[in-house]
Amino acid sequence: MVRSGLLSSAIALLLVASAWAQTPRQITKQADPLVRGLESLYAKSMDLARAGDLDAYWKLRTAASKDRPPRLTRELLPLFAEMLPPLDTLKFVRMDSAGGTARALYRWPREDVARYTVIVYRMEDKEWKIDSVVVRTDVHRAARESESPGQAARRSQASRQDN
Repeated sequence: MVRSGLLSSAIALLLVASAWAQTPRQITKQADPLVRGLESLYAKSMDLARAGDLDAYWKLRTAASKDRPPRLTRELLPLFAEMLPPLDTLKFVRMDSAGGTARALYRWPREDVARYTVIVYRMEDKEWKIDSVVVRTDVHRAARESESPGQAARRSQASRQDN
């Protein structure tokens, strides 16, 4: 009887732990261990890319990412790495994580346009790997951020009148 009670308790604990691991989490502190660990992985991948070490670089990426553009060769890898700024020059916005996926969002330090880098990490073979790196530009947001309070009020009022 005690044995079945212990077994039931162990199963319940595993189910709770499993559910907790799948719970979506939004991290806003760059000092969080998950953020720091994944940033370290990204920095290592960029070091390997700048060195042109294609084989080592792909070991840090997911299998699915190898089939997506850009098609990187040993010669193109350093050029690719130079196109992306180091993470320490960007403003960390947040990281969303759930299960075996984490998505980090960084803002570029630009005044004229809102530009972001989004890095998606996935667990593969019990290790975090980089799945994608995307740079997005939001021209409309940059225009809204640069407008004066009076301009914003007029735009808001015009929008309400249209609806």
